[in-house]
Amino acid sequence: MTVTAATTRNDYVATSGQRVFAYTFTALLESDIKVLKNGTALALGESNDYTLSVVGTYGGNVTLTSDAVTGDKIAIYLDMPLSRTTNYQNSGDFLALDVNGDFNKLWLAIQQGTTDLIRAIRRPVADAGTINMELPIASSRASQLLGFDATGAVEVLPYTASGVEILTVDEFTGTGSQTAFTLTDAPAVATLLQISIDGLMQQVSSYSLSGLIVTFSEAPPLNSKIEVRKFIRNTDVVGDITGVVAGTGLSGGGTTGNVTLAIDSTVATLTGSQTLTNKTLTSPVLNTGLSGSAFLDEDNFASNSATKVASQQSIKAYVDANGFSITVTNVTANGTTAAKDNLYYIANAGVTITLPSSPTAGDVVYIAHGNFTNTVIGRGGSNVMGAASDLTVDVANMGLTLAYTTAARGWALI
Repeated sequence: MTVTAATTRNDYVATSGQRVFAYTFTALLESDIKVLKNGTALALGESNDYTLSVVGTYGGNVTLTSDAVTGDKIAIYLDMPLSRTTNYQNSGDFLALDVNGDFNKLWLAIQQGTTDLIRAIRRPVADAGTINMELPIASSRASQLLGFDATGAVEVLPYTASGVEILTVDEFTGTGSQTAFTLTDAPAVATLLQISIDGLMQQVSSYSLSGLIVTFSEAPPLNSKIEVRKFIRNTDVVGDITGVVAGTGLSGGGTTGNVTLAIDSTVATLTGSQTLTNKTLTSPVLNTGLSGSAFLDEDNFASNSATKVASQQSIKAYVDANGFSITVTNVTANGTTAAKDNLYYIANAGVTITLPSSPTAGDVVYIAHGNFTNTVIGRGGSNVMGAASDLTVDVANMGLTLAYTTAARGWALI
């Protein structure tokens, strides 16, 4: 018998009721042929899952004992034990049958190894032979991601590297007709998904991702096990945090409470109450609401002369920019009622100035302070920063601009 050049594996997608599937390679024994159905090994024999025909020559058939259903994946491959059972002697007949049998087995073993090789990840012939494709030792690659460096050589990366923040998994069971499945969370693009059906990795082209919905081009088989691994990049948008998962860079929290987020980025948006120590803010926007009787402490607000001068000049800059014509009034005693678009300079300590009583949206009052203590800005019947309270200010050399917004918000500091 000669050995015909051939791959030692055949793959099929079954049609409804199909039983017979051809194999196109040579096998010496029935036990050398293995059959998978949707990734699960089948048992040989008429009383089991399949039978074989024409074993010992090139090609033959695998016949299932029960009908396949549409979409069943059938794999037939050579799995011959690599052994040498013939031992040549110095005397006796030297028969061609013995020699041919040994040589046939050698060539079949080479074909079997070649089939395994072409299914493995390997470097193409166009690559330089100097590129290292050897895996790191087990202790170095344990719990790591396989990747490639700038030269194309193998490297391993931690799950928390710059490209990946969280690895999560969803599992589903195929119905035979369902093509769309809803994920619990999802990355920005489908290439950050790894999907297997009954243990077989799926091509990226066989599914698409839209939001949380992953859609297959063909419905996974009935009762098939679908596993979707999702790599969530640290540049993706993370929604409301209602709990903390180990390894996500979060601590604290739960269904309620504060959450501390470890940020490895140059840009961060913080909301709520924050304490910043030794941090550099680029173009910060500070939005501070004052309710009740609010006190602005000079040491915290303006600890250097440059900041004080800037605050004094802020009102003038705003007025000049908008082309207003205003009247400047020195306030030395209680009882002054402000008018919109005018500037009031607080000359003495402990005085009260009252905001206009019937403001409309867009009305603005400017107040500058000299050397004073406990100046009270009366609300004039409207809210101040959303609260029905006067505003008490205890800062020297400061300028305030108050604009009337809505009935609920009232006068707001701008």
